Amino acid sequence: MARTTKQLSGGGKDKFLRGMIAAEPKITAEAAASLGDALCSAISDVRVRRDIWEPFRNATDGDASLLSATTQRMPAAQANQQTVVAPEAAATFDPFEFSALAVLTKQGPAALAKRLEGVGRAADLHALAKAQHLAIDAALIDPSTLRAVIIQATEGRLAERRAAAS
Repeated sequence: MARTTKQLSGGGKDKFLRGMIAAEPKITAEAAASLGDALCSAISDVRVRRDIWEPFRNATDGDASLLSATTQRMPAAQANQQTVVAPEAAATFDPFEFSALAVLTKQGPAALAKRLEGVGRAADLHALAKAQHLAIDAALIDPSTLRAVIIQATEGRLAERRAAAS
């Protein structure tokens, strides 16, 4: 018998929850980000229907086909409530877009700095650090300073992992 549900936790759960919130056209980008953060920190794991989860599985943030694929699989009553992704919701930053630790390990600090340059807002940099378990000072607000601190925190995390593995 085929499984009809999927257990999600960690980054997969967070991506799914943020995607479902961002797909709701009546929620502003700021409200979606706030609600997403609150739900992601409050919920440790979730069981979802596989047909609803599938579009989120390999989707990137702001994927326009995501909503249409999701609404096609939803029951008619739910699909009628969702019609279009709000433009500001599609622009929501995904802190799991890349792994800072993986970029640092495989490509070095210069590549990580280049990836972080694409993140312009301090709030997004804080979200990235929080989501990827990088210890940074919450009082920092300058994006360029935050980028440097994130690189240092990632280097520290990598050093800790290597020390633990030896």
